[in-house]
Amino acid sequence: MSFFRSKKMKYYSLVIPRESAWVVMNELARLGQLHFVDYDPQLPMINRPFANYVKRCDDSIFKLSSLELLLKEFKKNLNYCENVDTLLDYFQYIQKNRMKPGHTYFDELEQEIELKKLQIQEQSTNLQNLLERVNIITEQQMVLEKAQDILGQSAFQQQKPHNPNDYQQLKFGQLIGVIDKEEEVRFKRIIFRVTKGNAWVQIMDLNNEEVHNSMRKSFHLNQDKTQQPRCLYVIVYPGMEEQSSLKMKLMKVCDSFNRQRIEYPNSLDQLQRRMGELNQQLQEAKNLIEMTKHQLDQSLDELVQQKQGCNCSYFEYLRLYILREKYLYVNLNYLTMRGSIFTGYFWLPDGLEQIVEEKLRNAMRNNLDNYPTGQIQEMKPQYTPPTYFNLNEVTMPFQEIVNTYGIPRYQEVNPGLFTIITFPFLFGVMFADIGHGFMLFLCGIYIILWKGYLSKQQDSIFNVMIPYRYLLILMGFFAFYNGFIYNDYLSISLNLFGSCYSPEKEEWKREQKDCVYPFGIDPVWQASSSSLNFMNSYKMKLSVILGVIHMLFGILMKGVNNLYFKNYLDFFCEFIPQLLFMVCTFGWMDFIIIVKWLNIYPNNAAPSIIETMINQVLKPFDKPNTPIFPNEPELQLQITQILTLIAIICIPWMLLPKPFILGSKNNKHKVSMSDSQYQPLVMEKQVSDSDEDRNQQFQNDLKNADNLKSITEQSHEEHDSGEIWVHQMIETIEFVLGGISNTASYLRLWALSLAHGQLAEVFYDMCLAGKLDTGGILGGLLAGYFYLVFAFLTFGVLMTMDVMECFLHALRLHWVEFQNKFYKADGYLFVGYSYKKVLNEHLKQPNLK
Repeated sequence: MSFFRSKKMKYYSLVIPRESAWVVMNELARLGQLHFVDYDPQLPMINRPFANYVKRCDDSIFKLSSLELLLKEFKKNLNYCENVDTLLDYFQYIQKNRMKPGHTYFDELEQEIELKKLQIQEQSTNLQNLLERVNIITEQQMVLEKAQDILGQSAFQQQKPHNPNDYQQLKFGQLIGVIDKEEEVRFKRIIFRVTKGNAWVQIMDLNNEEVHNSMRKSFHLNQDKTQQPRCLYVIVYPGMEEQSSLKMKLMKVCDSFNRQRIEYPNSLDQLQRRMGELNQQLQEAKNLIEMTKHQLDQSLDELVQQKQGCNCSYFEYLRLYILREKYLYVNLNYLTMRGSIFTGYFWLPDGLEQIVEEKLRNAMRNNLDNYPTGQIQEMKPQYTPPTYFNLNEVTMPFQEIVNTYGIPRYQEVNPGLFTIITFPFLFGVMFADIGHGFMLFLCGIYIILWKGYLSKQQDSIFNVMIPYRYLLILMGFFAFYNGFIYNDYLSISLNLFGSCYSPEKEEWKREQKDCVYPFGIDPVWQASSSSLNFMNSYKMKLSVILGVIHMLFGILMKGVNNLYFKNYLDFFCEFIPQLLFMVCTFGWMDFIIIVKWLNIYPNNAAPSIIETMINQVLKPFDKPNTPIFPNEPELQLQITQILTLIAIICIPWMLLPKPFILGSKNNKHKVSMSDSQYQPLVMEKQVSDSDEDRNQQFQNDLKNADNLKSITEQSHEEHDSGEIWVHQMIETIEFVLGGISNTASYLRLWALSLAHGQLAEVFYDMCLAGKLDTGGILGGLLAGYFYLVFAFLTFGVLMTMDVMECFLHALRLHWVEFQNKFYKADGYLFVGYSYKKVLNEHLKQPNLK
């Protein structure tokens, strides 16, 4: 059962010739079951043999990302890959038809990407330059038109004064141009200071951004949101001399704002001639824009189109192939190169050896140069294997809950298997409500049935919840189920099976002594005055019972681990005393709770559980005044004395034997493993006659590698007796005190359930109770209003915040109270070398709104 324990792993060495490295790694990646071991994790990637290839792949991906921005800018919709297996088959089909070595295909694609990037970026730059030129021409036209409206015809008339000596003083010059709208106030202030108020300044909005965007819209281009609003300025100053100091100052000020300053024509004919030239230039620029955009569209369409047999756009094909190629070289860097061979190590799930050998034979057949592909050989592992589970859509979210705390140790009991039931069940105990649980259940059903549609809604909150849909539906189911146990429907009890009580003189009396409500709590309890006390007592005791059962199960799993790993010392010196201690203390307390539920005590003199547990320790020889077993105090005294004695004995049993036994072994633990060595792996029948010299060199390299040590040597672990004693003392104290604190921690099941029920009751009483009795139109409007308030409060507080709160508390109970009983959580995940996995991680989906 691969989910109860991780799959068994075997350790292999791989030796392949350098010429066949790409072909072999390409075949093995389709299998997806090899976990390559880095021969030197401390060595930077830049110092590895194929670091340059990885860098080239990154450069190509960066170039594609810049092209993707252009595709989005010009509204080109890409067809994304939906089936990675089909795409990988198409990759293989392309490789076979090329009749060239497989690794050379990346060189061809790299050159193609570079050429396309240069071509498309050049076209895009030309288009932007033409658009900017159109903006400048359009801006000049608008400036001349508005300046003419401001200055009028009088600007072109030469006025001659009566006194020739005053001729220059009666002439006025003008400057026109453009500034940013946000610079308007600063521009006026500077002009005023420079001219000392001896100039007339008029500023008018150009509305250039509207004209600019309408022009881009006419070419089917996106709007330019970076376009700044601009203003026309007209400055009229005294004097018309070309070299006057005032004019030079004004020109410097205008030029300092880094916008256009336009020479205003001296006559109406020049103005009309200038406007005609601008119209001609504008038309030429628009024609060039049409041609450039058409060429750019053709280049971009080549990236958008699908090739025959491919299930995605050519751009997506390039991106995913480059990612695949980078992934291959990254894993190839995990191998060490010595001479003409690569040597490496990998973990493989048990039973897949023949499949790997078949892949190597396929690599031999696919190798055009008929180079030998090498072989694998099983070796003695040097360290702990990785942890590998076969997960599916149902088990994945529960395993993620476990992995977030820590990865399971190799072959230890996996808490994820039990979490499938215990996690949503404990959540349901805290979130117990028929109505709220059913809504959560419906939410999970909705995501399961409409998964395909929701996966394409990138902005939808349900899209994020798709991987956890089965967790959600189980949480809703158990909340619904526990709601029936508590008989709680939006704070209202449902009388589904008929109550065992009937009202009589303002009291509730039992109709028949042997009457029992078939399922859950009798609804009459909610109407009684002792409803809150009864439900609190019931939920609190039920929480303690569930908690102790949960922890006892965790201790049992520790025993299962000890037996599986043949760790009999921990089995007899830790598991057995821990189990006995828990059963004799908190297990006995649960037993008392159940016995008290099953018995009817005379005169309602029911024993106190807390008093019984305290007297068990403080008064071990006194008979109880109110025994748990009616009329049998001697029996209870004997049982409590035996259980107390066993619990006391278990404490030194956990503390002393293990350190003494370990200390007798020279006060040290030593873990040593023999070093493995390479063996000649390539058989003579794999060597072709045509390449005898090359293959002879390959055999010599194999012999040179025969004396090399394995990649990892596990250092000897040493523990002196002092460390053993300290460690065991901490473990014992933690377990004994943790038994109390962990049991108390399960009371959160009661506390959260109480809080949920009280909030639901408050919302119902404040919003609905008594608000639905008003008749007429006003009553209907008030009922609708208060129902909306009730719905929003229920969703905002109970269906979101309380769901998250119960989820987090369920996490705490599993991580701390349950898993610390047996779970080591010091493993590391099996990371299969798989094209399918890495491409699935990088798939993109269209955003359908």
